Amino acid sequence: MASKIIVDQIEKTGGSLTALTLPTSNASASEFLQNDGAGALSWSSAAAGFEDIVSFTSTQSYTIPAGITKQLFYVTGSGGGGGGASGSYNSTSGGSGGTVIKKLALAAGSVIQITIGAAGTGGAGSTDGTDGADVTVATTSGTSFTTLTGPAGQKGQFNDQNVIATTPSGGDVNIPGGGGQVHGQGAASYWGQGGAGGMTADAAQVSLAPGSGGGGGSAASVTSLPGAAGAVGIVVIHLYK
Repeated sequence: MASKIIVDQIEKTGGSLTALTLPTSNASASEFLQNDGAGALSWSSAAAGFEDIVSFTSTQSYTIPAGITKQLFYVTGSGGGGGGASGSYNSTSGGSGGTVIKKLALAAGSVIQITIGAAGTGGAGSTDGTDGADVTVATTSGTSFTTLTGPAGQKGQFNDQNVIATTPSGGDVNIPGGGGQVHGQGAASYWGQGGAGGMTADAAQVSLAPGSGGGGGSAASVTSLPGAAGAVGIVVIHLYK
């Protein structure tokens, strides 16, 4: 017959260590004993780290899932459209959206509103492209925080230099958007390069990397080539238990 010892405390003989008081209930699967520092033992689940990643390129609300206690947000504004060229004059490509990276600790069940502003459109011959729009993340219920904004990329201009997008703020890391360049490729965002610029008879390319700028139009003799659209911004959230 097997023997067993029944106790409610464990203490080292002849020592000065604090007695350990055992839990009063059974453990669930995969739980382990933890000490509160005063000798009381209790069952606890193993600490978990990274759990999932979600991304958004359209406006919507999002609820923090059960079991999630921390989040890492990446918020990138939408890219600007490239300017159109005319005659012997080239234009500038679209600027890229800025990016904020922010660590938060939103409670499960908190609801956030994600607003994805539109990307800028390419300009026709002798016209500017259009600016992109901001991308924002704000609280609607639950744990509150200051709105996070990825600022928009600026438009490519006809026969002019582009302006670098406003430097973002409010993040743990703030990454400015890039400015367009004459007869060139759209500015790169945090996520990748913009669309290729037009070349002679080749049209400028729409950007693909989230938040990047559209390619600028190129002039070929008296032919006018339009600029290309920028890419819509993005919100990426890393979820941690």
